[in-house]
Amino acid sequence: MSGVWYMTRLEKPASTKSPEWLTGIFRTLRLAWRLMRDPMVPTWLKLLALGTVAYILMPVDLLPDWILGLGQLDDLTLFLLSLKLLIDLSPRQVVESHLAQMTSVEGLYRVVDETPTQASEAAGFLDARSHQPADQKAASDERCP
Repeated sequence: MSGVWYMTRLEKPASTKSPEWLTGIFRTLRLAWRLMRDPMVPTWLKLLALGTVAYILMPVDLLPDWILGLGQLDDLTLFLLSLKLLIDLSPRQVVESHLAQMTSVEGLYRVVDETPTQASEAAGFLDARSHQPADQKAASDERCP
């Protein structure tokens, strides 16, 4: 079963513009921002996320930032944990509606009539003297004495 998954992962085109993990991070951050602004999400979840940001900005840490690597690692861990809690504990229908809105394209659409045109009109063959298509020029020449 895992071999099938492995094969489908290899068959993805290599011409993607950004790595998949980077796209996932931006999508998660956008979703969290939208959830923070949604009135259907409980206030205590929003306060939890804001408290985490306040902890990161405070000079007092569990592990001081001057300990290289570990100080930043605890900040990053708490930030990612608060994002996960915000998304997981928000009402499911609110999260799904935001995800649907994020993946849809808003705008006005119009249907274009796709009737085939004649080859001469499509190619743009115009008579330089009268700026008419060549077949219309021939028909007008026959009418004139």
